[in-house]
Amino acid sequence: MVGHGKSGKTSLIAGLLYTAGATNRLTRVDEGSTITDFDEEEIARKITISSSVAAAEWAKRKVNLIDTPGFNIFINDAKSVLVAADAVLVTIDGVAGIEVQTEKVWGFAEEFSLPRAIVINRLDRERSSFERALESVQAYCGRVAVPIHLPIGEEKEFRGVVDLVRMKAYAYAPDGDGKGRENLHPGGYG
Repeated sequence: MVGHGKSGKTSLIAGLLYTAGATNRLTRVDEGSTITDFDEEEIARKITISSSVAAAEWAKRKVNLIDTPGFNIFINDAKSVLVAADAVLVTIDGVAGIEVQTEKVWGFAEEFSLPRAIVINRLDRERSSFERALESVQAYCGRVAVPIHLPIGEEKEFRGVVDLVRMKAYAYAPDGDGKGRENLHPGGYG
């Protein structure tokens, strides 16, 4: 997992661990309870300083998730762990879009010839825009960056995603339990 600082890498890993059943609750950066940001300095600053690994089982396979730093002063740590990676998820902030460190980590993945997928993240934030973030991705990567999920709602009204591959909508409860439910009514939850 790579991306610019504060693009939601650690939170996304926390969600993946919870969904896979590797943790019994959804941990949060703001609470200092995430699995991958465990150092006192990381908890105090609410940022990842050094890479860490967490494991989960999905479809009877072990998946190692590597949480990497995204701020310039720590970015070389992200590059050093990509040697061990099989693929890269690049997180893009839904408000900011492509940022300087996003370009750097993208270059690192290219250097190691790693396959990449992009996650436009944090779409529940004020001023977030999937369309604007996607435009910045396509301006950087070209039109080959094609969405396979579309958001349901935006900002405070963000409720889930439409999976364009499976042609199904998944809604998430506003209480943040992280449990997606197949939804026949894309405008709401239930």
